[in-house]
Amino acid sequence: MDAKVQPSEVLLVGSVPLNSAEEVIITALDVLPGRLHRVPDGETGDRSNFIAWQHGTFPIAVVQQRWGGGPLPEMGSIKYSLSDIKPTGYDDRAIASYATFCKLRAAGTIPPGVRFQVSIPAPLSVVRGFVETEYCPIIEPLYEERLLQALRPSLEAERGRVDDPYWKAYFSPVKPGVFERLTRLVKAVDADVTLGYHLCYGDLGHVHFVQPLDTELLVDMANSIMRILDLIHPTSYIHMPVPKDRTDEAYFKPLENLNLGDAKLFLGLVHPNDKEGTEKRIQAAGTAYSKEFGVATECGMGRFPQEELGSILDICASVTKPSPRK
Repeated sequence: MDAKVQPSEVLLVGSVPLNSAEEVIITALDVLPGRLHRVPDGETGDRSNFIAWQHGTFPIAVVQQRWGGGPLPEMGSIKYSLSDIKPTGYDDRAIASYATFCKLRAAGTIPPGVRFQVSIPAPLSVVRGFVETEYCPIIEPLYEERLLQALRPSLEAERGRVDDPYWKAYFSPVKPGVFERLTRLVKAVDADVTLGYHLCYGDLGHVHFVQPLDTELLVDMANSIMRILDLIHPTSYIHMPVPKDRTDEAYFKPLENLNLGDAKLFLGLVHPNDKEGTEKRIQAAGTAYSKEFGVATECGMGRFPQEELGSILDICASVTKPSPRK
């Protein structure tokens, strides 16, 4: 491209390695002026490791042995009901953090137009992460009901996004099954709440469970979201990860076929201590995607060392321009 591409907005993908919601909100808005349309509470404390804090939600008898579960009970020997699944706690955390958000907004710390972002996982992600495969079909509907119960109060905190992580599914066909589940979640979101999707390959130690060859599968999922879920609730944004070593145009080539309508694309191409690489990834993306896009990290930052946060935020600020809030 002849003209240099400059993204116009920053998305914080949930978790931030700081100590409190107040510290997260104040720090993010200070370092990224005019670049945030929504701000999370940072999923601090016991929530910093994505879904790990949900481990105790499930009956120990069905938990995978690697997470402390014991020998599986014989199928059918125990009947499980909603009372066997503990409340998720997502609503309590969202409401508490929203009180902090409101206090800061009233004090003028939060500019007009900035919304509070609440991040929740798809039930499939949590159940598949902790429950033995044989019991997933029994436990998933119960956990989904618990999460939907938590979603209603969380909407009062201006809920912001749904996670759609990659897991090896226990059902087939996979894609229709995933969208069947997401449809139930999306239907529970009020019309005046903005909704976005974080498409994730999952990671351990900042390494994807599966390394994407390019953005083809991500584009397919995003286009399906717009074709299926956007009809139920308008989509505000879609986030896609970009591995650190992918500065090549080939990775972004499938973005030519991305159809997001009015939704905004955020590319997770910001990596700590790598401003030069970030700029290369931005320019490579611009060869395939002609519309304006925003930037983010690949996934949540909760597991990053705190000393790397400054680098990430500084890079986000330096490679973007302010974006008017609607």
